[in-house]
Amino acid sequence: MALYSPNLWQHLTDGLSELVDNRGDTLLALADMYMRRDSHGRYNNSGDARVAINCVDQPPVTDRDKVIDEDRRAREIAPFMSYGKFTGDAPLGTCAFWPVPPTSQPHAVSAPGLVPTVVVSTTHDPATPYKAGVDLANQLRGSLLTFDGTQHTVVFQGDSCIDEYVTAYLIGGTTPPSGAKC
Repeated sequence: MALYSPNLWQHLTDGLSELVDNRGDTLLALADMYMRRDSHGRYNNSGDARVAINCVDQPPVTDRDKVIDEDRRAREIAPFMSYGKFTGDAPLGTCAFWPVPPTSQPHAVSAPGLVPTVVVSTTHDPATPYKAGVDLANQLRGSLLTFDGTQHTVVFQGDSCIDEYVTAYLIGGTTPPSGAKC
């Protein structure tokens, strides 16, 4: 989550710096914020919902040999991600055992009769490629509003240019002009 917003980058830097002193207070606070842990130590169901959504969004990987090979290759490419206990027997993910089959395959989006739509896409979003927003706007025959920045969520997050365009759309149905950029 800390990579999603420049407002959190300093907190991430501070948290990583704490590790030198064998502390993880800030990283734990960031994790709690991401996982929506409340002051009583309880979590909401967003993590569970994310698993359910991901499991029905795409076919699960059920071939153990493929998982083992992917795990081996990932550790070769990024050995810093390994905690040093590679067993050679990577487990299948939760979705391999999900009781409900996936509901869709990747496909072009089509929505005949859809009212004019605004798609906001960020040029250097750490979670969603900019091109995905461009493609979605094209498929919906919508209006693309480009944000030149690095955060994941930008609407109503303090950028007046984006907020003015989106507010005009939500209140009056006015879509941004072609090529609109903030």
